[in-house]
Amino acid sequence: MTTIKVGNTTIKIYHSKGALKPGSKAERYDQFTVAYRALDGEHRRETFGKLAKAKARANEIAVQIERGERDILKLTSADRAGYIAALNLLQPLGIPLHAAVEEYVAARAHLDGESLLSAAKAYARRAHSHTDKPVAEIVAELLRDRTQNGASDRYIWSLRCDLNRFAAAFHCNIGSVTARLIEQWLATLKVGPRTRNNIRMSVVTMFRYARKHGYLPKAEATEAEAVDKARDRGGKPELLTPQQMAKLMREAKGKVALYLAIAGFAGIRAAEIMRLEWADFNFARGHITVAPHKAKTATRRLVPISPNLAEYLRPYHRAEGPLFKGRAEERAVAFAKRNGIDRWPKNCLRHSYASYRLAAIKSVAEVALEMGNSPSMLFNNYRELADEHDAKAWFAIAPKRSKKIVQFAA
Repeated sequence: MTTIKVGNTTIKIYHSKGALKPGSKAERYDQFTVAYRALDGEHRRETFGKLAKAKARANEIAVQIERGERDILKLTSADRAGYIAALNLLQPLGIPLHAAVEEYVAARAHLDGESLLSAAKAYARRAHSHTDKPVAEIVAELLRDRTQNGASDRYIWSLRCDLNRFAAAFHCNIGSVTARLIEQWLATLKVGPRTRNNIRMSVVTMFRYARKHGYLPKAEATEAEAVDKARDRGGKPELLTPQQMAKLMREAKGKVALYLAIAGFAGIRAAEIMRLEWADFNFARGHITVAPHKAKTATRRLVPISPNLAEYLRPYHRAEGPLFKGRAEERAVAFAKRNGIDRWPKNCLRHSYASYRLAAIKSVAEVALEMGNSPSMLFNNYRELADEHDAKAWFAIAPKRSKKIVQFAA
């Protein structure tokens, strides 16, 4: 053993043998270990392959300790007592005093004057106020909930597509998913702003569900809600012209004609049409009732039956039950593509109704009530897309009179 002494500080160097040298069966490496006790009371060891390097390091350590102890000796008795008490408090945690002070100072910098203890207690309360759960399990639970509560097939399909994609990217508990991670994930999808916003809304729905059911802290905004919406500079809605619609209605028969007429001359959403029953049609008063449980917005509204729509509905005055079963919209779109409309713009019949109806009656508020939209959305999207001449032509499209009455709607 070798000792290095500086002032009152002594550092010991222990000599031992290390591993065998490569290719040697007997000779081992020399190993020199510098052992000392630091100012924070922690025992430390540093190992070197040569005695000269170990001595140099031991001397350096001794000088540092000697200087540090002199500084400590300058402290008052009260300061020294505080220093020793701090070391004793930190000993069970195994945290050096300087590290504890650094962490404390950094934490206080974020608290805007609030005490660190109160902030820690608040955090502990939040942490124990909910039970974290894997993203995939919450997605499955949400989809079951929405299905059991009568959400539309189209809504469930959209939610499932968006959230299963999200769950595939986040194999973790929902509490670990931050707004920044969500933003990075959305950026990888390479979709347009409107689609991005739709997917974001599905994720927000899932996070709010998690908060409601105790998987996230309650009374706090979720990480998903902190994700900004993309700026959607999309163009105006695409419409069918009165000429295109007239051609389709001349060729359409049966349920295809019925679907096109209700979608185009009443502007009811595709999913809402599929929930309608003939009991919702008040032919005497001239309106269709879209009940809350059938409406996308879960609010009741009355949609007027225009004179030309009344002509298409005339054969069904005694019909009962649901209007459609199966893929009515898909069959109507396929029919339109077979009859000259190669590209069918999404929701074009509802867009067309909104534009021509607004041009005809000049009342944003009234059309908004009929369609279940906000007046601002209607004004921003449909104003001045069509004129009175086009509106008159659109609502003049009507079938040839037929005396045949359909008894039942299969």
